[in-house]
Amino acid sequence: MKRTLQGLFAATLFGLMCQQGMAANAIKGAEIFKQCAACHTMGAGAEPTIGPTLNHVFGRVAGGESAFRGYSEGMKAKGAENHIWHEKTLYKFLANPAKRVPGTIMAFPGLKTEKEIKDLLAYMIQFSPAYKPKSRKAVTPEAMAAATVPEMVMDDGTPEEPDFSDENMASAEAIGTGEVLWAKQCRHCHGNSAYPGKAPKLKPARYTPDFTFDRITNGFRKMPAWKSVFSLEERTGLVAYILSDQFSP
Repeated sequence: MKRTLQGLFAATLFGLMCQQGMAANAIKGAEIFKQCAACHTMGAGAEPTIGPTLNHVFGRVAGGESAFRGYSEGMKAKGAENHIWHEKTLYKFLANPAKRVPGTIMAFPGLKTEKEIKDLLAYMIQFSPAYKPKSRKAVTPEAMAAATVPEMVMDDGTPEEPDFSDENMASAEAIGTGEVLWAKQCRHCHGNSAYPGKAPKLKPARYTPDFTFDRITNGFRKMPAWKSVFSLEERTGLVAYILSDQFSP
């Protein structure tokens, strides 16, 4: 599936990274954001989904996205303390969400390395155009409304044709791709050590490739759709891994 990012040019990315004073790569940050995109949106016209939009998150008070109504009590408590999201506070939160906001309902356990976090922040800050890097000050609603958020397009609508041939389903490469994605993203809700009550454990013996692919691609009930997060190859790899003998939740 072809992906494009409109309005995000290399020179702009480099300039923003330099302003932040961090050795970060916003392009790599865009890849890391795929771990967030099932629950969070960014870009012009973004609306809250399972979680709040991350437009203007830099300079926003915790729990301060007015269009989102699903904040945890822990996040509301942070907001009551006037906790502002900026480079330092977002860094700490992304490293360990549950520690920084006790009671958060976000199941994601956090990014493992300093480089990953800095890369992600270098990407995300582009969608907070009213925030001055390193200011650590709250941005007013008026300033947010007046600023132009860049567009982000991740799905061009091309029809998909997943390969569920015996050869591809047994491919070590496809299974390996799925195993990496499962460990990075899916097991946090579906695995044996999943966040309590988030999602059921999987029963692959009952699933067909088409059924599994449809659930991953389009979501089901409270499960988000992953079509705009993982490529066709990645989702096909997840199917191959989940239905393989190597699958280990």
